[in-house]
Amino acid sequence: MGVNMKNIWLINNHSYPPGTSNWRRHYDLCKELVKDGYGIDIICGSFVHDRKNQILNKNEKFRVENYSGINYHILNGLSYNGNIKRIISMIEFMIKVFFYEKKIENKPDIIYCSCPHPFNGLISLYLAKKYKVPFLLEIRDLWPDTWVEMGAMTKNNLIYKIFEYIEKLLYKKADKIIGLMPGIEVFKEKGVKEDKAIWISNGIDLTKFDENSQKESKYQFDKNKFNFLYTGSIGTANALEIIFEVAKKIKNDDNIVFNFVGEGPLKNKYLKYVEQNNLSNVKFYNSVEKDEVPALLKEADCLILPTKETGLYKYGISPNKLFEYLAASKIILLSCKTEYDYIQKNGCGLTILPENLEEYLKAMDKIINLSEADRLEIEKNSRKLAEEFFSMKVLSKKLDRVIEETLSKRSK
Repeated sequence: MGVNMKNIWLINNHSYPPGTSNWRRHYDLCKELVKDGYGIDIICGSFVHDRKNQILNKNEKFRVENYSGINYHILNGLSYNGNIKRIISMIEFMIKVFFYEKKIENKPDIIYCSCPHPFNGLISLYLAKKYKVPFLLEIRDLWPDTWVEMGAMTKNNLIYKIFEYIEKLLYKKADKIIGLMPGIEVFKEKGVKEDKAIWISNGIDLTKFDENSQKESKYQFDKNKFNFLYTGSIGTANALEIIFEVAKKIKNDDNIVFNFVGEGPLKNKYLKYVEQNNLSNVKFYNSVEKDEVPALLKEADCLILPTKETGLYKYGISPNKLFEYLAASKIILLSCKTEYDYIQKNGCGLTILPENLEEYLKAMDKIINLSEADRLEIEKNSRKLAEEFFSMKVLSKKLDRVIEETLSKRSK
């Protein structure tokens, strides 16, 4: 960076302060940018989507907090469960940002919109126009296509058509589009010029991860058995049913244990299934804090990442747990239908078709019977991939270059 500080306004109602959510992408990226001389103001909401709680007290309209040099502007927002209230909360956040932004002391040189929904994009575009600064658009989900793939609506739905119109407008107006998935040709398919889009993945703060991995794990697994481990949410989207079918199929093998650490709406259902089928090879544990995950991952022999049979992952996947799995130097078993498989391609484990019993059985047998030399090589490859491509230091440098190029282009 040059001597002049660049001020970024990052707008996303889900970019919460560290410790309040399991989502850390923007905190980890931005704290690296602060070290490079940036000024960062993040505007977010108070309702934490992944934990379903409020950061602010009932009567607080907003709060400003500073973490690692990043100013967080937390705006009071609606709590929600269903889709209708969620859409109302999206519109509410857009309106609150409109009235709040005048309170921010450092005026922006860049508006960085991370788009969990189109209304977030609209207010960001408005502010970029107001301050005559570049507009960076980060696409986290392909709204509204994601809702169609999940069966929540059809393309004939009025909400779909409204969201699609906003989506096209934002793509057209953005100076640069940042995709979290490697398959950024999806934007070309939507009429975006090829040089306008760039892939900046989710990633991992390796320094913090390594510090936390030295701690004692909250749970200890039986070292005399081969331990498969899944961490995270236990819900419909996580496609865990197939793992329990596998466990049932090999229930007489005393050497294998499937460990599940997490919470979710389907956990009780799975607990009943395990009890009814007398599956002694399945163990459930309560969720752990994010900082406890690195030590936990050391307990496993193989880490499982299942996905559903869907077109959603055609352009790649970017779940946070995948980068934790890589950083842990472990063998990964990914079940996903995608054209962007960097697990098997880079020798970090196996990738199989999702929700396929025979594929799971073959893959697990292959993993369990690996030689010690092959196992060590795969574990080494996992860590190498994390360090070279998915370290937050590497990703922040990539974002820095995008910002510099965008500002340079605008100044000509």
